[in-house]
Formats: sequence, structure tokens, C-alpha cells
Amino acid sequence: MTLIRNISQQRFKKIMEQTVDRLYASLYPLCKDKAMCEDIMQEAYIRLWNNLEQVKDDEAVLALLRTYARNIFLDEVRKAARKQQGMQHHVPEEKADSPEDYLRNRELHAQLQAAINKLPPQQQLIFRLHKEHALSYKQISAQMKIATGTIEVQMNRALKSLKSELAHLNGQP
Repeated sequence: MTLIRNISQQRFKKIMEQTVDRLYASLYPLCKDKAMCEDIMQEAYIRLWNNLEQVKDDEAVLALLRTYARNIFLDEVRKAARKQQGMQHHVPEEKADSPEDYLRNRELHAQLQAAINKLPPQQQLIFRLHKEHALSYKQISAQMKIATGTIEVQMNRALKSLKSELAHLNGQP
């Protein structure tokens, strides 16, 4: 048992030495934050260690690590978006013209959030990054590692879905 463990540790160490710089180089442009990048890399290597027995091709391990890192990053972005969304619900009240206006605005906001929450996960993430975090399509494309054209298509679909979902607010059927 100790021999197998030693072999696994040596293999893991070799993989780390061969991939750490390239993983960092591919992850940093996504995060743009050294500490976050290092935390994500640590989590990616932990996942690799936990699944090392299933990894058969050490040559393809960098792609696997990049996938782990990208998924961890996207999870962090989603957590931040949820946290931001939660903070938006606790924004100090703005002075409304009347109590009726305040209630109407609050109800509209709740309906909008409910409609956004119904979007498919990727559309929802792209919509929130663009509309709530004011990121450009190019920035979103770089963060999510998908084509700018895909971002545009997903945004158009999200807007179409929201328009359809919220059509009743304009008196449309």
C-alpha cells in the first residue's frame, strides 16, 4: 500500500511540475487576480489528486486541469452573482413618488428577477455578467472561453425569452 501511495505521489508531483506554469498562464487571463488564480489552481489540483487513479494519460492531464479550473472559476462567478443579487434585494429604499409607485417597482423587480432565474444557466450567467456586472461581450467571451458570437446569440435568446416572459407587463397577451 505504501509503495502504491509513493508512486501516486511521485506521479502527481511530476504532473504538477509539468503543468503548474501552463495552467497559471491559461487561468490568470480569466481571473485577473493572482490570489483567486492560485486558489482555483489549488482546488483543481485537489480534484486531480482525488481522481488520479482514473487518469490514464498524463499527456492529456493539462486539458483536464484546465477544465477543472474553468469550472471552478465559473462556480465562483455564479456565487458572486448570487451574492450580488442578494445584496440588490437589500438596497436602501429610494424615495418613491408614492407608496403605490414603490410597490409597483418592487413587484416589477421581483417579476424581472423571477424571469431571469428561469433562463437556462449559461444564458442567465451571460445576461447577469453583461447587464448586472456591466461586462462587454468581449470580456464575457474571455472569461468563459467561448466565442463572442456565442455570447451575442445567448444574449439575444435571453432577451427574447425575457420579452416573452414579461410581455404581460405592457398589456400584451
